[in-house]
Amino acid sequence: MLAEARILLRLHRAGLPVPALLDADVDEDRLVLEHVHGRPLIDVLRDASLVDVNPLLFLVGKAVRQLHAQAVTHGDLSTNNIMIRDDGTVVLIDFGLATIEYDLERYGIDLHVLDEVLGASHPDREGAMEALESGYLASEHAAACEAPGGVVPSAADVIQRLGLVRSRVRYHS
Repeated sequence: MLAEARILLRLHRAGLPVPALLDADVDEDRLVLEHVHGRPLIDVLRDASLVDVNPLLFLVGKAVRQLHAQAVTHGDLSTNNIMIRDDGTVVLIDFGLATIEYDLERYGIDLHVLDEVLGASHPDREGAMEALESGYLASEHAAACEAPGGVVPSAADVIQRLGLVRSRVRYHS
């Protein structure tokens, strides 16, 4: 819980799209976070009335790169842990498995989890991961990275590692 609180503070101070930490009660094992108005990306992607979601997924890719540029891997990037506000902005939530990381592999795995979720839960959304990757690459310099513990891999290196992670996965649909 304390690690999650520290990461949320780090990200919020850096201006990333995450809920604000309002209170941390260690004795009660409770974090109080800003309420994010909107709906989870999973619901947005299942909304048949939304024909072209690729511009939104481009923004999701940008938000994920901003996260990674702060040397943080999410650990559970799924369409349930990405909120879309009513104004179309992206908010990343649920940092219970997040870590401060400098290992290229971990960034690739972070994206791979999202890739697998998009493929399994939203196969009708053609080009979804490609749109997300485009946003990720376009956001290379979107967030300054203070990384006293190491060097954060470039967006291009992470996308290349994602390809290697994909090639190691045994079972594809």
